[in-house]
Amino acid sequence: MLFASLCKHCYLSMDFKLDNIGNKLKNGLGKAITYFILLSCMAVLVIYAVQRFGGDYAEQKIQEQLELSGLAPFVHYESVHLDPFTLTPSLENVSFGNEYSPWLRFARISLNSYPINYPDLDVDFWIQESPIDSLSRDTRRLMRAAGIETLLGKGSFTSKVEGNKVSSSFKLDIKDIGKLAWASDISLLNKNIAMDNLRSDVLASFALGQPEALPIIYGDAIEVHSLEVEYEESGLIAHLVPKSTITLDSRENQLNGIKYASQALGLAPANSEEAEHIANTLLTFLQKPEKLNLTLSPTSAISLKEIALMVNEGKLYKDSKMELSNK
Repeated sequence: MLFASLCKHCYLSMDFKLDNIGNKLKNGLGKAITYFILLSCMAVLVIYAVQRFGGDYAEQKIQEQLELSGLAPFVHYESVHLDPFTLTPSLENVSFGNEYSPWLRFARISLNSYPINYPDLDVDFWIQESPIDSLSRDTRRLMRAAGIETLLGKGSFTSKVEGNKVSSSFKLDIKDIGKLAWASDISLLNKNIAMDNLRSDVLASFALGQPEALPIIYGDAIEVHSLEVEYEESGLIAHLVPKSTITLDSRENQLNGIKYASQALGLAPANSEEAEHIANTLLTFLQKPEKLNLTLSPTSAISLKEIALMVNEGKLYKDSKMELSNK
């Protein structure tokens, strides 16, 4: 009897302790769930606040820069989105040029820094799939020349300013056309030059097909330390220069044609070693279009005005230490 009574007492005591432990676990679990829900709600509120107020701030800064650069009338966008995790502001559904018949349509342009660290830029962009009839007359003309009916692509642009030196790189990949990569290192000799004005002038000069305007505007104000351009073919050259066209003429005639074109462009005299090298390199590329590289690496920095003079004298290739290759 005594043993049975002790066992019963131990069982009841153990059962009571287990109940207490169970209740504590339930209470602890309940508190943990409550805290988790509260923290989740706070996180959602923080994310919403970052997106709402951060997005408003980013749009304000973007609009300010568009106004300062004079590009506001040409850049139209639907909204500004801010990624709350990477703090990357993006312009959504952007058109550049005339709002109804733009030069280009972008699905998104992302500025990979926040707050916007102007004048440094780090931009990714995606060209919206655009049928030929939805774009401007100038763009339609270029698309027809390239043999495409729909424009689609992506790219990036980075530019870093340190004192009077500016390092920039640009990459563009257009479907059924090719990949273009460009990098440059320049110095600004005039402290009064604003980067927004320079970038808008460069953009406008190429958009209007007048790059020769840059040496006139900035001839003595910009020095070039290096320049590198690379093109990788994926359809453009095959359309512009079909193999059947190349085989119609002799190699000698083709080489002579390229030599005289080099002279006309101010690169090198037609009877020079430089023109011979340019002709052989270009003809090899046209016969088997894969990659083409152009580098400019002068012994010392040269101004845009000096480059223009080299072109006028027909010695740009040699005097600027230019190199054309298929590598």
